[in-house]
Amino acid sequence: MSELVTIVMEPRVKSGKGAIGRLRKEGFTPCVFYGPELSEPVVGKVDTTRVARLLSGGHWETMRISLKLPSGEEEMCIIREIQRNPLTGKLVHIDFMRLLKGRKVTVDVPVRVYGKEVCPGIKEGGVLETLHEIEIETLPMTIPEFVDIDISNLALGDMIHVKDLVLSEGLSVLADPEEVVAIVAVPKVVEEETGEEKEVEVVAKGKAAKAGE
Repeated sequence: MSELVTIVMEPRVKSGKGAIGRLRKEGFTPCVFYGPELSEPVVGKVDTTRVARLLSGGHWETMRISLKLPSGEEEMCIIREIQRNPLTGKLVHIDFMRLLKGRKVTVDVPVRVYGKEVCPGIKEGGVLETLHEIEIETLPMTIPEFVDIDISNLALGDMIHVKDLVLSEGLSVLADPEEVVAIVAVPKVVEEETGEEKEVEVVAKGKAAKAGE
């Protein structure tokens, strides 16, 4: 289960490009809180340094938050979306989505792989490829920090599908059961016309990305 952290949301009255610019210079990031059974979204601002520190740990998609609203109420939520300046990487806007006990929510949970050091396929020169995250449906109190995948027994060409995952009770994967989550791909060596150089082409199935990228 993800850890519950606290963020204070302060009121934000003025709008417009100029007002938003001044707000950011003062060390705040504009935000909005929305979700089920709310009559209307709540707009506000949060301390940029505080939020950036939390986001630096990664895996913010599964971070459960106790959000202190301008009204004084506290609501459990998750960060649904983060907008950043494409040039500077600085925070531009944050969306918080309300969580209700007993109501399921979908979250993108990071994939965590273990067993690389003993994996037979990797020892034989195989290239590990995995999904970075998997969409999970779960109750708010059981949001996992990671989906763990054990590759310690995979040989060259072996793969793990969504249907092979062992998850805790109450968690459901929304992806296709046949989708490939991890594969130890067999490198295909292709000689160049000169015969002096070779390039490695990894043959893999599924929406995968090289581990470590």
